[in-house]
Amino acid sequence: MTDRPGYTPQDVLRDVSLTRRIGHVVAGLGGLAMAVLVGALWVTEPGPLPVRTRLAFGAVILLGLAWAGVAGWALARRPLFAADRVIAAGLALTASVSVGGATVAVAATQAGTAAVLTAVGVGTVLVAAAAVALVRARAHRRRLLDHARRLEATPPD
Repeated sequence: MTDRPGYTPQDVLRDVSLTRRIGHVVAGLGGLAMAVLVGALWVTEPGPLPVRTRLAFGAVILLGLAWAGVAGWALARRPLFAADRVIAAGLALTASVSVGGATVAVAATQAGTAAVLTAVGVGTVLVAAAAVALVRARAHRRRLLDHARRLEATPPD
């Protein structure tokens, strides 16, 4: 018989709350739905699409599949020390920069100054929010890893 419980610090700190699980399910299903809908739209087009449209559709499909993949991984693997948060925030930052840049480029070539300024403003807000999420996720992960090290270093009573 042992004085230690039958679980390790990893078991305690790895668990995912019901709220986060629901969030992963929603993000995964949303990403999958986005990829399937855009893919179906692309496949059912009567003629060939312009190159820029094909690139945009491909990027949207990839982002949707990436969100579905991250959510599936998080639900199947039980994220270790908030790694899912860091990956999701990195994906959000990548998506925000990509979509913001593309929106500004389209506005610059197709619309006036007001549209470009609006695209820059919205893109900046989205990129800033995603960057803050990434910084917070990394800090949270670092705190959990430090806590796990302290728990493992504590000798049993």
